[in-house]
Amino acid sequence: MIVRFEWLRLNQGLARERAALIIMAAIGWIAALLVILFPEMPGPIMLIDWLYRPLAGLIS
Repeated sequence: MIVRFEWLRLNQGLARERAALIIMAAIGWIAALLVILFPEMPGPIMLIDWLYRPLAGLIS
């Protein structure tokens, strides 16, 4: 619903904004489907923790 209202508010000449709206909506839908289909999937914080764990030893 939100995408529809935003789509109607954008002018016809704003192709880049409409493309950005479609991309952001698609990312949201994909993220929602992943959470529904794979509820045990680790979140983005786990990825960040995994990436920066080796640096924690160097800093301290």
